[in-house]
Amino acid sequence: MTENENLNFDIKRSIILAEYIKCWGMPETRKLMPQSKEAGDSLSHQKMPVELYVFPGEDMDQVTRVATIGLSSCKFHDDKICNNELLMVLPFDVADDELESVSQYIFEISNYIVNTLGRNVKSEDLIAEVESAPSDWPNALLFDDPRGEPNELNYFHIGMQHVTLSWLVPIFASEYELIKSSGIESFDAAVDNAETSLVEVRRDACV
Repeated sequence: MTENENLNFDIKRSIILAEYIKCWGMPETRKLMPQSKEAGDSLSHQKMPVELYVFPGEDMDQVTRVATIGLSSCKFHDDKICNNELLMVLPFDVADDELESVSQYIFEISNYIVNTLGRNVKSEDLIAEVESAPSDWPNALLFDDPRGEPNELNYFHIGMQHVTLSWLVPIFASEYELIKSSGIESFDAAVDNAETSLVEVRRDACV
């Protein structure tokens, strides 16, 4: 990044991280997206300054939040800037035991958004298959609003840029097909009927 881009990134990190900390407390871990040096590697289109922060919940929460900062500083091939950051909410033991896999998963999705999809994601967008999904997780993906989180985390207004926080929800192929054919409301109803939590990535399919 140029000196000016570095400054803009530092400002963005300060603003977004402050909001994360206000809502979730101090992070316990930060991981940086690995940068490829191989010309043929899928991450080599550009240097992606994506950072991943891990926020352990309170004892009563029983969840850990893992969120990006920096995806919204990446540019698509048409030189337009990405306006997304990503959030996963996981059972605390999954986050503890599978942090490397979780990190790889989120970094791969970040790469997909910038270098394959080439546009911002919005609520109810879907991916049919995520190759880096851990073996015991559903391998399709739903992008959703950050349900259950404070409203101030829905958007970050940074200068002229409006950044959206998107919740990553691993879903099964059957749930993917339900959303494609009948809409998100049918999926929400199936989740309610199954009395399950979308945070639980080791759940059974709802349909």
